[in-house]
Amino acid sequence: MTRLLAACVTWVLLHAAPALAEGEKIQVLAYAQPPFMELRHDRPAGLAIDILNMLFQRAEVDYSILFLPPKRAYVTALSEPNNCVLAIERSQAREALFQWVSPILITRHGFYSNLTDNYNIRTLNDAKPLVIGSYLGSGVGEYLEKLGFNVDLTSSNDLNIRKLQLKRVNLWASDTVSAAVIINQSSLPIKLEHVFLTTLRAMGCNLSTSPTLVERLQNELKSMYQDQSIRQLYRNYLGQDADWLSN
Repeated sequence: MTRLLAACVTWVLLHAAPALAEGEKIQVLAYAQPPFMELRHDRPAGLAIDILNMLFQRAEVDYSILFLPPKRAYVTALSEPNNCVLAIERSQAREALFQWVSPILITRHGFYSNLTDNYNIRTLNDAKPLVIGSYLGSGVGEYLEKLGFNVDLTSSNDLNIRKLQLKRVNLWASDTVSAAVIINQSSLPIKLEHVFLTTLRAMGCNLSTSPTLVERLQNELKSMYQDQSIRQLYRNYLGQDADWLSN
């Protein structure tokens, strides 16, 4: 009987709710990066927000979302208990600074051209003689510049559509989610030439956050990939082009 009681207590301790004190909740710090994260009519929206909402609701963890400038969101999550930053690249330099729930986003980056162009881009190097349109602050733009590509930068990603039409750039480099939304909104004849880069982005939580809670969120995120829930959320933005997630 004593052994049975001890086993029951152990099970309860292992499966108890996350170790947040009563009245506490996780504050997720996001920053504007449409279509992944943005405020629409003062409400958080976007693909990363959709994934976040499903994740916390399925894990039954109380949370709120606050939009801040990117640098402030990052620094606040580093210093404030029960704060997490969404969605940042998980790098070797950052690995020990946070507890991680990952990957929140799997993003692919590709080259886009006008439908009438015929560049026959099969590899990354096929695009090297061409002018590539990107935007200031773009990680993929910086990536291509470091590789020696001729990158023409605009102030925002959507402006590359116009430059592509005017032949001021040969190709437009963009993540496929942003590109799908912009192309759909503009209804212009633009095609995907070649996908050349995949990146993973995560939610980084303050080190004082309950490890049990972080593990619970991580396990729930894994189940969302396994049961195709993540793919369905991507489909809301990419249509059938999201099927690469399950490959």
